[in-house]
This record gives sequence, structure tokens and C-alpha cells, in this order.
Amino acid sequence: MPRAKSVITINFKPPASRWLLLLPALLALVFAWFAGRWYVGNVVAEYAPPPDQGGVEMAEVAVRWAPDDPLTHWRLASYQEKNFSVENLAAAVQQYQLAVKASPYDYRYWMELGKAFEAAGDRDSSEKAARRAVELAPNYSHPLWQYGNVLLRQGKIPEAFTQLAKAVDNDGLMRAPVFELASQIFGNDLDQFLKAFSTPSVRIYLAVYLINSNRFDQAAQVLHTISAAERKTNAKAVDDIIGSLIEKKQFHSALALLGEIEPDPSQLPQPGKIWNGDFEQVIQPLDAKPFHWLINSRPSAQISVDTVAHSGKGSLKIVFAAPNKLERIPISQTIVVEPDTQYKVQFYQRTDKLVSASNPVISVADSVSNEVLAVSAPAASGSNDWELVTLEFKTKPNSDGVSIGLFRNACDKQVICPIFGTVWYDDFDLQRVGGPSPANRNSSAGKK
Repeated sequence: MPRAKSVITINFKPPASRWLLLLPALLALVFAWFAGRWYVGNVVAEYAPPPDQGGVEMAEVAVRWAPDDPLTHWRLASYQEKNFSVENLAAAVQQYQLAVKASPYDYRYWMELGKAFEAAGDRDSSEKAARRAVELAPNYSHPLWQYGNVLLRQGKIPEAFTQLAKAVDNDGLMRAPVFELASQIFGNDLDQFLKAFSTPSVRIYLAVYLINSNRFDQAAQVLHTISAAERKTNAKAVDDIIGSLIEKKQFHSALALLGEIEPDPSQLPQPGKIWNGDFEQVIQPLDAKPFHWLINSRPSAQISVDTVAHSGKGSLKIVFAAPNKLERIPISQTIVVEPDTQYKVQFYQRTDKLVSASNPVISVADSVSNEVLAVSAPAASGSNDWELVTLEFKTKPNSDGVSIGLFRNACDKQVICPIFGTVWYDDFDLQRVGGPSPANRNSSAGKK
């Protein structure tokens, strides 16, 4: 027997019930309306034309369409600032304040508000806004830079450099601007620099700046205030100092500082000595350590450490296979020496089936001027047993570094100058023959 169907009837006659059902749709329409206005206002603000092409009017439209969007107020304020006048500056301040009100935790709007306050002559409000930007983004360099400059223009120098030093510590791009600013204020007064930059990490960067400014004595004094333990903690920055010293041809200072951070004594070169001249230690290709052998093997000149040796366990072996040209043989080492001093370098060489119109030679050159100080005779052609070679040279009066390396002379009247065969080198030794006694080096970067 079929069941009777039941029918449920809902009475929509009461008006309150009808509106209750329509309320979600009305809310959706209202939300869509405001969201659309916000979106349109944001787009208009972002793509508004320049102020002289109707940009101000477009920005005002954007503000009317999206009054709670901080971007619209920021755009209008930035355009008002460009049309410089007292009235426009006041209007810009008001718009930046509205942007900050709409987005109170965005440091960027506080920074813009601070700049506008300062342009309008309200220094106290400018300082407060800049300080608030730093509070919201304490590790960002640009708020620190702005706050420091605001304090500096108010004559609050110690407080200003407290902020600027933090910017240096947080952002490498801020080092040069901050130190240049300090130089404008302090001149060459190193005591003022040390007061302004008190932390070891910032002082290390200050030393780099002073080295790059050729103020080597002051750089050494800054380094004297930093303990060896602190230098090891900031090893990367110390590497930058060593690199700057080498670039400025301050080789003794670089080596002295290197001695404090190099954990392996066997990897540390000695003044007046060729490092690893007997090739008993492993040589890394493209070794980036200062004063080591710089070697770059290639198919035309295959370079390696060989067990065939004049003495000990190893020697430097170069297998030449260059059918065309080979202008450079990438083997060199920078050696720290005394200026205006006579030296003698000795080494052993051996050849096997060496054939070329221009055999390799060993040269010693000044590391500052690149002037060649001594050149050996070319390695003997054919196959020859170990032979002792001696070179004598005198260093330049104002130079404390020389470079020893391998190269070939140009082939006479030959565009193509092939070279084939093998050459071994071993037991490089540098000896001081005569000259003035080494001077006391108060500028050595590493000594405290």
C-alpha cells in the first residue's frame, strides 16, 4: 500500500522572515562593492601618471575610492611633496599620517612620514616617526640610516652614530656611506671614530675602510683595539682586511694579520721565504690563500705535483702540449720581502723531451710596479737531469713584495709558437744576501 506523501509548507508572509533570508545576499553585495572600490583605488594609485600629467587628480580619485588603503594616501602625499609649497607639504604630512593610521605597523610609511615632518620643519615629530620606524624594523638598515641622520642634523652625534653603527653591522652596503659621513664630521680624528664605532665587528669594517682610503697607520691602530679572539670570531671580515691590504700592496701587514687567524702553521708563509718551495705539501688548484702557489692547470700546460723529485717526496711537474700558442703559464707566488734589499733565489729544474722555440723561464718581478727584477735562462731543450739555477735581485725601496712565476718569451717572428715536453721544478729557496736591517713595523696589522 503506497505511503501518503507529506507536504511541508513554509509561510513567508511575515516581512521579517523575508529580510532574514535576503540579508546574506545584501552583505555579499556590500562586501563586493567595498572590495571593488578598494581594488580600483589601489590600481589607480599604483598606475597614476606623473604629477605634471594629471597624477595628483588621479591620486585624489584613488583616495576617494579607497580611503582605508595606505597606498592611496602614500601616492597622493608623494605627489603633493613634488609640487613644493608650504601648503602642499602640510597636505602631504596629513596624507602620510592617514597612511600610517591605515597601516600602523608598516615601517615604510613611518619613514615617509618622518621625512615629510622634517621637510615641513617639525623636527621633533620627524625624530619620533623615524624612531618608530626603527622600533618596527630594528634590523633593517634604511630606517637606522634615516634615524641616524635625523639625530645628526639635530646635533645629537653620539646617539646618531649608535644607530648608524647598527646599520653598518646589518648591511654591507651601508659601510661606505656611514664611514664617509663619519669622515666628513670627524676628519682624521681617530679617537672620535673609535668612540662612534665601539663594537669589534664594526671596527673591523672601519679598518677596511681606512685601508682602502690609504690610511694604513690609522687602520693598524683600529686593529690594535680588537683582540685576537674577536678577530677569529669575525674571520670573514678579517679576510676582507687581508684582501684589502694585499690589494694596496701592504704585504707585511697582511701577513702579520694572517698569522693570527691561520689555524694551521704549515699553511702560513714566512717573511722572506717561499712557501712550499719543496712541494712536499698538497697544492690546491686555484688556491685562494694569500702567499700560496697560484696554479691553474689546463690542457696546454698540465700542472701537478709529481713523485719524481730532486729531494724529498715531490716536485712541480708541467706537461706542455701546446700546438699553437701558449702565452701564459699560470704558476706564481707572492713573497713578502724587505724593501731595498739584495736577495738570491735558487731552484732545481729538470726536462724531458722539451721542444720549443721559446722554452719556459723563471722570473722575479716587483709586486707593486710589476717590473721584472731577474729572469733565468730558458730551460734546456731535450732531456736533462736536475740542474741548479740561481737568480739574484734587489727589491725596490718602497716595496715589500715580489712575485715569482713561470712564463715564456715571445718567439722571434713566429705567429705560432708550439711547445711540447715536460719540465720539473723543485727546492725553491730564497735567501737574503744584503741590505738594511728590517725596520720595526709598527703598522703590522696583527700585532697588539
